[in-house]
Amino acid sequence: MPWVLQELGIIVAETFSRVQWIYNASLRKYFNVTLFLLFFAVGLYVLLKALGVDLLWTLAKAQKWCVNPDWVLLDSSPFASLLRNMGILFGLGLGLHLSGDNETRSKKPSSASFRTGCIGVSLVLLQLLDKMTFSSSNQILFYLLSFGKCAVALVLPTALVPGAISWISHENKHEKDM
Repeated sequence: MPWVLQELGIIVAETFSRVQWIYNASLRKYFNVTLFLLFFAVGLYVLLKALGVDLLWTLAKAQKWCVNPDWVLLDSSPFASLLRNMGILFGLGLGLHLSGDNETRSKKPSSASFRTGCIGVSLVLLQLLDKMTFSSSNQILFYLLSFGKCAVALVLPTALVPGAISWISHENKHEKDM
């Protein structure tokens, strides 16, 4: 049976590796897809809650069978996972569009030192972002912050860090020319 899952994974990877709409989609399309998924997820959440379904049943099961129940967090619930994935999708769209069009990208430095600097700064910032944890006492706030954290985690390395480093190097170049 595991080989079937591996084959399915390879098929999914091959299919999506050829999908170019991700890079060419408008920011509006990313926003609309994220809103659709958000309304669908929240609607389903409210409907199931109204029907009396325990939406955190996975946490109760995990806490019951886990060696250390303290390891089980609200972050491991299916709804939190869905919101993280929506944050990732929105962050990807926002990052790709904040990084600018092809003309702006061609003006950015593409040297090895620029790329190494972007990687280094991104890794440090992502490690700091990863250290951020949120209290699960307020579920709505927890879900919103989790969504935001995942969106920022993709905007940082795709747009903000390269843009900031490019701007700093551009400013330094102008100061040397004076």
